[in-house]
Amino acid sequence: MTEQGRGPQNGLAHVNLVQAGSAGSAVTAASADDEYLTTDEVARRLRVHPTTILRRLGATDDPDPSRIPAVRVGRVWRIPRRDFEEWLTRSSQAPSASGRQRRLF
Repeated sequence: MTEQGRGPQNGLAHVNLVQAGSAGSAVTAASADDEYLTTDEVARRLRVHPTTILRRLGATDDPDPSRIPAVRVGRVWRIPRRDFEEWLTRSSQAPSASGRQRRLF
């Protein structure tokens, strides 16, 4: 084959990859339900040290209501934003036995 024969084929393959890449990115766009928080983001929001958050994490299907629902991805924990918001609402609405404000941690 000559250089002229390779040029359009390489160009065509590049266009197809670009089109496939742009179509794939539309499919993998994250919605609000798929958004995850890092332990640092949760710690800043609750105004506690990140180590405190790591101690309080639990699996998303953990029945313990005091645990923050999280998913482990390799060596890193990620907290689903929607699950965290629900946990925070439940934790702040829980009645306290002594009439004083309940501590989250």
